[in-house]
Amino acid sequence: MRPICNLTVGGVPVSAGFMSRLISCTVTDKEGFSADTIDIELNGGPLIAVPRTKTLITCAMGYEETGVAFMGTFIVDEGSLDCLPYKIKLQGKSADMREKLKEHRERHFENKSVIDIVSQIAGEHGLSPQVDASVGSHKYKWFGQQNESALHVLRRLADRHGATMAIKNGRMIFGKKGAGITAAGAVVSSIVITPQMIVEGSCSVKFAERPSHNQASGAWHDQGEAERKHEDAPAGKGTAHYALRHTYADQDEAKAAAGSKGKDLERSGDTTSVTIIGNPAARGGGNMAYSGVHVQADGIPWVIETATHSFSKQGYTTQIEAKAKV
Repeated sequence: MRPICNLTVGGVPVSAGFMSRLISCTVTDKEGFSADTIDIELNGGPLIAVPRTKTLITCAMGYEETGVAFMGTFIVDEGSLDCLPYKIKLQGKSADMREKLKEHRERHFENKSVIDIVSQIAGEHGLSPQVDASVGSHKYKWFGQQNESALHVLRRLADRHGATMAIKNGRMIFGKKGAGITAAGAVVSSIVITPQMIVEGSCSVKFAERPSHNQASGAWHDQGEAERKHEDAPAGKGTAHYALRHTYADQDEAKAAAGSKGKDLERSGDTTSVTIIGNPAARGGGNMAYSGVHVQADGIPWVIETATHSFSKQGYTTQIEAKAKV
């Protein structure tokens, strides 16, 4: 199949002449809070202008025979020009990761669910909320934003409820860890990697020792009994106890936070790295598995941490970094 990469710069589809100058285009799709990025390299010329910072770029990759998948909208944050020979390099990050999300403020939410809080923050930043009810139904009597950014608030909520947050195509998506989201905001299906898909010499699986913890604990204050209590969750096969440093508002919140941390501690063991024939379905936060690769690797569920999609005249490949799913 013939790989293709469609780009727009400043809202204008690039010309065939521009594409003939394209040396490479790389999109890095990451799990959770990290901004996705794009890197473009072109053959230049003395009359070819370098797009300025803040210029919007969209990218889609795929194959002429099967179509392309939207990879995201990016804003140029750095452009450079090499002369004699001429070459243009552009670097950008996800345009949806708004700077105002990083501004600090003080406020609180009363009698609000996680869905309510995420939806309010999304609306304040011109984003549409997309919240999974399984991680968004918990209701807080009081939840404070204390001289911290909206991103930090969302990260705290995600950590406490076993969730992850991504901003894709104008949507603020708050969902279960391991549910990959495309740049268009849709949940991606799992991908199965077979030997025929793997670039030779690129596949590695590391069976690391699990962390030394066997339990994670979240503290909460029982107002009725005026007593500090704990909720525990399994965290592996070690012997140490991991105590979360925050005191939570109630038993349900402490239980959710302990469970989420316990899974994170278990997940930090086995890892894999592989480069495959380009597959736009591979996305940060999505699921993957091997089939027919090795008896010890086949069937293990993995969560993709980073999917790096690279297009050039040599072809289209996807490099994946993943960790074992718990």
